[in-house]
Amino acid sequence: MEVKKVRDLSLITIDDNNTMVIACDSSGSIGMKKGDVLKVSPFIVGKFAARVVLLEVICSGAQVVTIADGVCDEMNPTGEGIISGIRSELALADIKDIVLTGSTEENFDTISTGIGIIAVGIGYSKKLKINNVKHEAAVISVGLPKVGNEVISAKGSEIVDYKTIYKMLKNDLIYEIVPVGSKGIAYEAAQLARNNGLILNLESKQNIDIKRSGGPSTSVIAAIDFQCIDDILDTVPEVNVIGYLKKN
Repeated sequence: MEVKKVRDLSLITIDDNNTMVIACDSSGSIGMKKGDVLKVSPFIVGKFAARVVLLEVICSGAQVVTIADGVCDEMNPTGEGIISGIRSELALADIKDIVLTGSTEENFDTISTGIGIIAVGIGYSKKLKINNVKHEAAVISVGLPKVGNEVISAKGSEIVDYKTIYKMLKNDLIYEIVPVGSKGIAYEAAQLARNNGLILNLESKQNIDIKRSGGPSTSVIAAIDFQCIDDILDTVPEVNVIGYLKKN
């Protein structure tokens, strides 16, 4: 058994053919309690907490089999709202018949909302899109980086959706897809280059802020073959060419 970490993913080799892919995330001070900084419903908290870990696993090419949530608040009403949000996000991702497990805090009263969440997936090792860039490639972003209230008020294709991700995963000319986290597009692109032993050359002019937080993975970056740039630009919404991956 081999265990390794790539970006925010933990990879555990199960056998010659299968790899377990694990992603985790946390959310704090977002909710409806008096100590929360950003006031949104527990349902929204659950949806976007689930989104982060689901996208991490899905973008790797693995199939989600388990979600575990550690709700740092009481079951009723906060926990119930969060769990309802998680189930809603699973439905959006068209994920059915998986194990959803977790825990709540029933011993002490809490003044702010908190949750830790884990997604576990299983993927065919040779098909995973992790450190999968074998050639020089273009780097694109899909969706816009948003955080806080911007996420709630986002419209249409400003936030990348699961349908787009699934479509991209089926394209063999798209080598790797990485959700954008709080460190931003530029950081994720640099990590992508380093993990694949390549050099990142960023475009001198950008149409979006590549350094701002991506919040709950409202955007992704992808390494794509030069052959499919025009097709991607024509068929995928909110796409920007960020730069290029070159050999040393």
